[in-house]
Amino acid sequence: MRRLSIFLILLLTSALEVNAQGSGTTPGYTEPEIKAAFILHLMGFITWPNNHSPSALCTVGNSNVYDALSVLVTKGQPSNLTLENLDNEQDFAPCDLLFFSQDDAVPDLTAVNSILTISEAAGFAAAGGMVELRRRSGRVELIINGSELQHAGFTASSRLMSLATVVTPGVARP
Repeated sequence: MRRLSIFLILLLTSALEVNAQGSGTTPGYTEPEIKAAFILHLMGFITWPNNHSPSALCTVGNSNVYDALSVLVTKGQPSNLTLENLDNEQDFAPCDLLFFSQDDAVPDLTAVNSILTISEAAGFAAAGGMVELRRRSGRVELIINGSELQHAGFTASSRLMSLATVVTPGVARP
């Protein structure tokens, strides 16, 4: 766990920087690869309700992040994780983590329980999503909607929360 913590901190502080030419990549890594690694390592800093161990990662729609996640999951990082690409009409219940790309319309997720929702869409966390990956000033920032995370029964580590921008829009849904 200590090794994972160190990796995430290094990833957040250095590897997420994009190069000065504005190509959207860190030397040696594409932005989707960085986001995919971030998503996988993020799971180690969040506790699921009832201490459930996440095993199903789902993405929605066509995303380069799905392709990057596929490479990592195929390599067995982590070994117990499955990856599935869904469309907006499919049932999300089998998913433990659900990723939406910036181009996907996010459906109403009020009926979805115990699924960690992540997106790269601008305003996702403020609109009721749990975790948003936002590119800003040459970096990928982590934005967490603390009230939605807590309402769904998730607990984020204090280290993760200290590295993120925390938004608490309105009141958590009932």
